Amino acid sequence: MKFFFAKADSLYKIFKTLEKIPPQKSVQIFIDPEHPFFENQRWGKQMAEIIKNRKLNITFSAEKDSNRKYYEQLGLKVQYEDEKPIIKFFKTLSLFLFDIKKFHLHAYNRQKYLFYMVFFFELLAWLWILRFIIILILPNATITLKVAQQTEDIIYNFRYYPAEQQEAMGYLRQISIPYYTWLIDYNYQLAISTENIQHIVNPSAWHVKIYNRTPKDLQLLAKTRFVTSNWLVFYSKEPLLIPAWLEDNPSELTVKFYAAETDEEGQIMGIRWNIPKNTRLTIRNLEESYIFWEIWAESIEDFTWWSSTSLWTITEKDQELLRERIESSVYADKINIVSSQFKEKDALVLTFDKLVKTTFHKPYTIDWKIWERATSLRGRADVTFNFLYLKWSDIVKAFTQYVTERQSDSIELISINPNSLIFIQELSYVNGSDSVFMIPTKVSIYQWYDFKRDLKWIIPAIRTNIAWKSLEEARKLILQYPEISSVKINLWIFQWDVLPNVKSRIKVKVEY
Repeated sequence: MKFFFAKADSLYKIFKTLEKIPPQKSVQIFIDPEHPFFENQRWGKQMAEIIKNRKLNITFSAEKDSNRKYYEQLGLKVQYEDEKPIIKFFKTLSLFLFDIKKFHLHAYNRQKYLFYMVFFFELLAWLWILRFIIILILPNATITLKVAQQTEDIIYNFRYYPAEQQEAMGYLRQISIPYYTWLIDYNYQLAISTENIQHIVNPSAWHVKIYNRTPKDLQLLAKTRFVTSNWLVFYSKEPLLIPAWLEDNPSELTVKFYAAETDEEGQIMGIRWNIPKNTRLTIRNLEESYIFWEIWAESIEDFTWWSSTSLWTITEKDQELLRERIESSVYADKINIVSSQFKEKDALVLTFDKLVKTTFHKPYTIDWKIWERATSLRGRADVTFNFLYLKWSDIVKAFTQYVTERQSDSIELISINPNSLIFIQELSYVNGSDSVFMIPTKVSIYQWYDFKRDLKWIIPAIRTNIAWKSLEEARKLILQYPEISSVKINLWIFQWDVLPNVKSRIKVKVEY
């Protein structure tokens, strides 16, 4: 059994209720913390005396710590639960939704909870009004633009002149680049096979059968060439007479074959002489044999143990050939040699054949003398290369001048790609000069729109177009500009996904 006494309930009501409670019955009593009952302990003592005399089993509920102490000083049983405000709120809300009768009683006895609820909804309303005011007053959107990098190829007929004549080159109206001279000493080496080759062949004879399926006798000269399907050549040292094919006497003739030194393509046969048993050979220049297969030879055993050795002898012709090969190889490879041996930093060799002068220092060094035996001949030559080169800083300066003079005011140069520089035509000398020449030169430059000056008024247009737009709409509108590669939009904490409708509150930042 529970009793609730509101602040407006009289003391008389409280004491009369106590007198009606049956002895020993478990009862819980709650008295509003603001009730006058707690203002004077005399009332409490009187209540404690009634409970004692009537032997009542009463537990008092206390919300405040002061109420708890009041009951404890009187020696009364007290239950104190200090619930968290959020729990009290949800309990009250639950009564409001599911048990309106108890809610009214609870609200009547605990009017402050209802006040909390009303205060909570009022607070939400004020927060919403505050958010609306902040959106109207404070700047609340930041747009960060990432500038798009663009690549452009530039071709210009630059004039190139000796660096030591820089002061005298003031008459050139075209953009010009100075060049510098350099020389490299290089030791070139080359090896070739010797020209004179003598073979010592150790042949052995093997037996083959020659077949003639034609109706007439066949007479072959000595050393008639028989050829295999892979162009190997064999012959008989003696003239041969092969009888005609008769029904009662098939034509077969067993003879000795020897291998030729070279095959049909002029290549030394070597170990390829050793053909297997049952290999078919035909006469290359005889139609009945090579085309119609009416006359052929066939090995009746494996050809083995053929051998050949070579003697290599150095001749004067070999040495002269080596000298010629060294010079021709140096001229053919001089651009690669100069480019690989030039070690200056931030410099570029002018890789034109006519600009690389080659000087040979004779005599050449040759490892072997005439009539000595060797399988190869090696020689060396000392060479000096005189060539021209450019400094990368001069190239950058020239192209920067070109861009500055011709580029739109809205574009800003970032850098030049050093790997993109190429000369697209052969050089040509200017006005009969032997030191000033022109080369059409191509390079790729990196540039982007100059948002600092913003001559196209892109940023004001963005502010106007995206006001009061959603994030997705604003992003699509901004990325329509080719000058912008990406965009990031940050909104004020109280906004959802809509930008402010006043463009002055949209701040735009640019990142390079």
